Amino acid sequence: MTLDQLRYFQTAAETLHVGKAAQIMNISQPSLSISIKKLENELEVPLFEPSGRGITLTSYGEEFLPYVRSILQQT
Repeated sequence: MTLDQLRYFQTAAETLHVGKAAQIMNISQPSLSISIKKLENELEVPLFEPSGRGITLTSYGEEFLPYVRSILQQT
């Protein structure tokens, strides 16, 4: 797990849109998606699920987000 992965997760969680999150983070959408998928694989839980044209947090994602915010505030 890297700080970049946590930043990407937080931005996607706040925008609820992978494309918008990628634009904010100034990376390609596929790169952001791959990074989040690697994070999900490492944690062995899904963090997002598709919702129309966007995404929503799963219950795991909702639980994980406060920890990510705390970690990133300390960096």
